[in-house]
Amino acid sequence: MKRFSFNTYLTIVVKMPGWVLLGCAVITLFFAWHLPKLSFKTTVYDLVIEDLDESVRYQQFLAQFGSDEIIRLVVKADDILDPATFAKITQLSEAAAQIDGVVRIISLPEVRKSVDRGNQWDMATFAAMLAPVELFQRNLISTDRKTTIITLVLDAQADKDAAIVAVRRLFETTGRDLRLYQTGMPLVSEALAEYTRQDFFNLTPITLIVIAVLLAGLFRNLHCLVLPLSCVTLAVCWTFGLMALSGISVSMLTIIVPVFLIAVGTAYCLHICTEYLQQINVSPSNSVASLATFSRLAFPVTLAVATTLIGLGSLGANRIAAIQEFALFACFGMLSLLVIVLTFFPAMLAWLPLPRATDAGASAIDRFFDKVLAGIVTLNLKHRKTCLIAIGLVSAVCAVGMLRVRVETNPVAFFKRGTDVSMHFHDIYRDVSGSFPINVIMSGKEADYFETPANVSGIARLQVFLDQLPGVDKTISLADYLKLINYVTNRFEPKYYVLPEDSYELRMLMNNFKIILGNDLLQRFLSADYSRVNILMLTHIANSRDFIQTRNRILSHAGTAFKDDVTLEVTGLGMVIAASSHLLTLGQVKSLIISLVLIFAVMVVLFVSSRVGLIAVVPNLFPIVVNFGLMGLLGIPLSVATSLIASVAIGLAVDDTIHYLVRYNTEFKRDLDKDRAMRDTLMNVGRPIIFTSLTISLGFSVLIFSHFQPTAIFGFLMVVTMISALIGDIILLP
Repeated sequence: MKRFSFNTYLTIVVKMPGWVLLGCAVITLFFAWHLPKLSFKTTVYDLVIEDLDESVRYQQFLAQFGSDEIIRLVVKADDILDPATFAKITQLSEAAAQIDGVVRIISLPEVRKSVDRGNQWDMATFAAMLAPVELFQRNLISTDRKTTIITLVLDAQADKDAAIVAVRRLFETTGRDLRLYQTGMPLVSEALAEYTRQDFFNLTPITLIVIAVLLAGLFRNLHCLVLPLSCVTLAVCWTFGLMALSGISVSMLTIIVPVFLIAVGTAYCLHICTEYLQQINVSPSNSVASLATFSRLAFPVTLAVATTLIGLGSLGANRIAAIQEFALFACFGMLSLLVIVLTFFPAMLAWLPLPRATDAGASAIDRFFDKVLAGIVTLNLKHRKTCLIAIGLVSAVCAVGMLRVRVETNPVAFFKRGTDVSMHFHDIYRDVSGSFPINVIMSGKEADYFETPANVSGIARLQVFLDQLPGVDKTISLADYLKLINYVTNRFEPKYYVLPEDSYELRMLMNNFKIILGNDLLQRFLSADYSRVNILMLTHIANSRDFIQTRNRILSHAGTAFKDDVTLEVTGLGMVIAASSHLLTLGQVKSLIISLVLIFAVMVVLFVSSRVGLIAVVPNLFPIVVNFGLMGLLGIPLSVATSLIASVAIGLAVDDTIHYLVRYNTEFKRDLDKDRAMRDTLMNVGRPIIFTSLTISLGFSVLIFSHFQPTAIFGFLMVVTMISALIGDIILLP
């Protein structure tokens, strides 16, 4: 069956290389035709699990209180209330209101329009009116009057990217004496998409160049340089052609796919190139050399791809859509790579003339690696206990580090410190309030619950507690606006900036709220039946742990501060991301268990031995322990990017294990001498194992230069993990 599957097929390939290459060209042209339609769009919503209870509650909140998509325009000047400066801010606010998708503008100019209907006040009068209003402090204006905020409330269906671009155009026409920037969740999503585009077009060619230099240094052979690069380039083309065809945009995680395919695909090709250079010395023609090479390696390469697919496919157990997309297209890329390696590669070797003999430079490299391998053989034969003790100590230290691994997703921390998104996020809350909202929903047991003054006062009491929470800069509620309306309708007397005590007066203020500020604004803070209110918390909280801690503190306070007739819910996009990220651990465990069980099963079937299956799995646990141990020791959180490493690494690490065991199995059967079999196995497959580990490590090291912090960390940890896997395969496994 094996002979029929590979040898018969390969004979056809090498005898008709022209037709095979034509078929590859047609498929490549089909996928390349769709590449111009490839889009780059990734948002913070890619980090959420849609069917969580938190997601359902958040959608219910949006349906009742409206979209929480806001863009905050930050305006800085020497004095915001200087007449000339305020005129420019007014012009900016009015122009922003005309942007498509903006349903409401909240700004100081809008406040002035509401209270100064005849436009008769000078700025001193307006400033005096603002002074007692706590609602405006650190919300619309800073205490030093040098910063103001213009908030754009967007419709849920608005084109947020177009709105951001429109704001940038407004900034270009505004006077240079104003310092301007915009921030908010839509800006985070836009930056994610833009940096994804830049990383894709920068890191992919850099990876190809790095791999080309490595191949040239290792082989000094044109065939072994051009063909591996051609194979991985075709695989990338097919994969992203399918992505464009399916209409799925490239995201922060799928930009790892081309680097992954280039590094891993080249590693597989290294085994083939090493075998091919041996076969050309004993083969009379290029076709015979190609057939002999792939007859020997087609099966182990296919098996290696299968184990890699197991590792990648196990990520499908994770419920985060971005991780599932990565798994899907990485798997398709690996299948494409296998097809290309078993068609294009042997056909090209059969079609091209035999390469020239290797020169002295290549022999020098061979001699160097022969010495390295001889030293490794010596370690395995004479220093086994020392090696095992050393590996055991490293594993023990890393096991302690594993206990310190924490789960955390922080959209702002995706960006390196010098980026605009990060700088603006950390700048805005120094003078006013942060741009990440949390919503506390306060519900009464009956309709019209918040038409009672005592119950409205309960909102204000809760705000006192909320304002003291870490990371919370400002809270805004129905109570704040009712104080404002009471203040306005009583001729701006500071003593009236209070909540009413009489039910009739409260109802009057509710009606005046609709008249002065609009019913749409009232509905953002009060449900139609007056039974639920929305308290908006403006925070500079960004990481999932802090979101969870904030929610727990609020709910704990509610249990002691309110009677049974009031319930609290804490929701918002940050809460959904936090809940989703905390399921990463469960998804990680599922993925690892699936990978280990399936790889164990493959080994048992391949070698007809459960003992060999166990031997194959144990050394591949070592790099996983090192990876998680290092994360714990260095304080690197388990995030959407770093959660990929274990499953990817175990799928890759077992590939070299397969090559070692297949060769060892053959060598051991010759004379049943395990030491001699180990020595010859390492001397034959040790070099390609080292080459592949070096290739994959160098390929992933390019990710360190990503704009995204988690992607850069992923690249670093993959290098460490692959080096650990190499130690597992050439020391622990033997």
